[in-house]
Amino acid sequence: MRTLKAIFLPAALGAVIVYFSYHALAGEQGLAQWTELQGEEERLEAELAALEAQRDEMQISLERLRDETLDSDYLEEVARTKLSYVRSDELIISSR
Repeated sequence: MRTLKAIFLPAALGAVIVYFSYHALAGEQGLAQWTELQGEEERLEAELAALEAQRDEMQISLERLRDETLDSDYLEEVARTKLSYVRSDELIISSR
């Protein structure tokens, strides 16, 4: 009986330690998952910063195109680049 306790108790304690160690490292909320989430967080923060910069550029562009603050040079630039606008007295030379 005493030898059974001498074997069973350390084995059960060892199994509990192994169980918790495994879940601390590889479990759903373990160290491996935490590391993966840190990488995901960094990627999302970079994406957010890029989207915020794009939004700011669009707001500036929109402000330059509003009636109250219309920038005619910018309007012409947008028409030429985005809409391929050309005046009737201009000659188009293709570089292809």
